[in-house]
Amino acid sequence: MFTLWQQLGASDPAAFGRIVTVTGFSRGFLNTIGREQVELLIPNMPPTPGTMRHVTLDLALDIRHLLPKITAPTLVIGCAQDATIPVEHSRALHAAIAGSSYAELDTGHVASFERPEEFVALVDGFTSAD
Repeated sequence: MFTLWQQLGASDPAAFGRIVTVTGFSRGFLNTIGREQVELLIPNMPPTPGTMRHVTLDLALDIRHLLPKITAPTLVIGCAQDATIPVEHSRALHAAIAGSSYAELDTGHVASFERPEEFVALVDGFTSAD
């Protein structure tokens, strides 16, 4: 996925915006808002220099060996319909961080946009826990 994003970011910004939109949100969410609203989202997903640096980093960096060293309270939120980062990766991240908490939302990658109230409640509940 990230290799495709990298190639489209360099060659076809409109296609980059389209693929990021259709992989960032769940099909259910996109179907709910309809084609007109989906088309309005696409220009908001440009291949900015920061985004492209992020994609390059995602392709190059592997931090799995560092995960067992994490001792801070950690909340991992998996997204069941995530086409960008499959939920299996979120579950593996949780398993690799001892004592981490795990929650899963039935959304695509952009859970904070699809279900903002649920997302905020999870994060707020975690950060305000004693």
